[in-house]
Amino acid sequence: MHGPAAVGWLLTGLMGATGLYCLVRLVRRTASRAERELDASEALKGLGMAAMAVPLGLGRQVPLAVWVVLFGVAAVWSLGAGLLPGGGASGGRESGGHRGHHLYHGVGHLAMVYMAVATAAGAGTSAAMPGMAGMSAGVGSPLVTGALLVFFGGYAVLAGARLIAAPAPAAAPAGLGAPQRGSVASRLLGAPELPQACRMVLGMGMFTMLLAM
Repeated sequence: MHGPAAVGWLLTGLMGATGLYCLVRLVRRTASRAERELDASEALKGLGMAAMAVPLGLGRQVPLAVWVVLFGVAAVWSLGAGLLPGGGASGGRESGGHRGHHLYHGVGHLAMVYMAVATAAGAGTSAAMPGMAGMSAGVGSPLVTGALLVFFGGYAVLAGARLIAAPAPAAAPAGLGAPQRGSVASRLLGAPELPQACRMVLGMGMFTMLLAM
């Protein structure tokens, strides 16, 4: 099996699964508006990365203008939500955390635009976005690519460290209430650690795709 194609299929499966999970999280009844906005942003990026990573498949069939408009608008919205007053959730520490996540996704959406434009220019066409097989060495600006590699690589490492260091949920004292109810699916969709895990996976995927340029 060809190396770049194998990496492309692996990324397609991993990013697609992550994007679909974030998309399904949108149906949660208990989710706040801020959480739904982040889930939607993560779903868009995960599914977009999956499409872009398909070797000689869907990614090269999508016009460049679609990538630029879709992720350009998403970048402007995410950066606005992260930078403008009132862009996060309601007040306090939670608002700062949500605004930081919006800024991270804003950079991610801009990186998607950059990869689309750089790869299309490297392939000598402005009409389509090649898949991972078209991401050859020398595409794009080394300075921009290097800065994005540092950003997403550093974020993935920090996110992984936070997941490892996160304290385990305290067990309910004996005799105080019944065990948590709900289906396995509902508990999985509401697990507080998984959004951070999704952001870590998306950061690792972005790092890999940038490294392949």
